[in-house]
Amino acid sequence: MNQRNRGWVKVIPVFLLGPTPSFIREDGLGFSDVKDKAEQDVKADEILKRLDIKTEPKIMVKEEEDLFGLDTQADVLIFFSHCMDRFPYLISLAAAGLPIIISTEEGLSSDALDTYEYLADYDNVELVFSFEEIKREIRIINTVKQIKRTKVCVFDLGERSLDGVAWYKNPLLKGKFKTQYIDVQDFEKRYKEINMSEAQSLAKKWMEESEVKEPSLEDVTKSAQVYIAMKNIIEHMEADVAYVLWCGQFSEILGTKMCFAITRLNDAGIPTGCWRGESLLPMLILHHLSEKPVFFGEVHTYRDGILSLRHCAVPSKISPSPFVLRRWRDREGTVTGYCEMPKGEVTLVNSGIGDKIVVMKGEVVKCGDVGGDNCRTTAWVKLEDGSPVSEITGREFAMVYGDYVEEAIEVAKML
Repeated sequence: MNQRNRGWVKVIPVFLLGPTPSFIREDGLGFSDVKDKAEQDVKADEILKRLDIKTEPKIMVKEEEDLFGLDTQADVLIFFSHCMDRFPYLISLAAAGLPIIISTEEGLSSDALDTYEYLADYDNVELVFSFEEIKREIRIINTVKQIKRTKVCVFDLGERSLDGVAWYKNPLLKGKFKTQYIDVQDFEKRYKEINMSEAQSLAKKWMEESEVKEPSLEDVTKSAQVYIAMKNIIEHMEADVAYVLWCGQFSEILGTKMCFAITRLNDAGIPTGCWRGESLLPMLILHHLSEKPVFFGEVHTYRDGILSLRHCAVPSKISPSPFVLRRWRDREGTVTGYCEMPKGEVTLVNSGIGDKIVVMKGEVVKCGDVGGDNCRTTAWVKLEDGSPVSEITGREFAMVYGDYVEEAIEVAKML
């Protein structure tokens, strides 16, 4: 996987001190002035140690000129306010649009409020009062940064018209990614040249880890060949994620469906989606916010406040149970894995061809294999009261366990 997209945001901590900075007293009942430079350094280092995130070297600001050399290529500035002094250059930094967090040490709020009043007109300036809030804001900024840097490897037999690819019609997606289509002939060549012993060995391992129903060793070996070929071409293209525009179009070339290979790419840490492209941005948002495996599926049914989502490529890391290997919709020679998703709180993100993202909170109440002409894994999600079902903009969703609703909304706004 492309290493460049794994970097964290560049965070510069800036301590606004003035000539006589104030810090919390050891008893926590007030604050006291700290004039000694060495003691100021110790206090600042203690704050950064408690914050416990990776940052650039701190900048100590006693007068206006101390700000002039600030690296404006940073991803975010954290102003720790310890004085009531107002530095005019802060206005220039805010006006430049750089994400700014105003805070202080936990418990000392007055100076942070005073600094925020000075910069409150700027939407890129956030005021927070706890270290957890700071981490949350940085996680949001990091998600936006990673999404904007994402290189997408698209599996398709030929570039489609605007009617065929959702992200070309979605202003939220347009221009956000470096999108590159695979060379189909190269992919087919890689697939046919896969070492059969290697593929069979991998297939046996997968079968040993799973409960196997219909698929044979030969069927699973073909899926292993597809997985190895897809992984090779993704790495060759130095892509961060992959998206397959309806895997059924490759069935004739491969002699099987791509479902289980897509599943295993997600398990290997390469986010890979499949269908029309609507779930790509939701998948990336939840992947970077949560650092957890993401389920992406299409709407199946909606009744009595319960939305069902289905798909045949579900990351195994979501489930506490082993895969059940089945045929894709009972088609001979195909392989997909039923994944028993647990009950629990989830965040769902939906986007389509419009100009908005819908973020919902829900609870998985049931999971099952419907059988017949349906994707193998279907999850029934009870939506939280008031969720805007009528505002759903597309058929595809991404879903992750946990509550990331507020963060996902903020990411969408920043994009």
